[in-house]
Amino acid sequence: MNILEPKIVELIAIGSSIAGNCLPCLRYHFAEAIKLGCTIQEIEEAIKIGKMVKEKPINDIYKLADDLISREKEKLTMENK
Repeated sequence: MNILEPKIVELIAIGSSIAGNCLPCLRYHFAEAIKLGCTIQEIEEAIKIGKMVKEKPINDIYKLADDLISREKEKLTMENK
């Protein structure tokens, strides 16, 4: 027994497919969402949410890399004074 409506399940699966880099999953769940009557706007929202989930760790790792470089540059600057 599913508590969530099938359309909601497919929208969640679309966002999860984006976040998880699963091309076959996205194709499958996109088609299922269309079959169940999800609107393009609903699907776009699910994709947007999946992208946000995916981009957060990417942005965090980029920030950490930049911070580490900055710290090392500061150390070198202090050592050269």
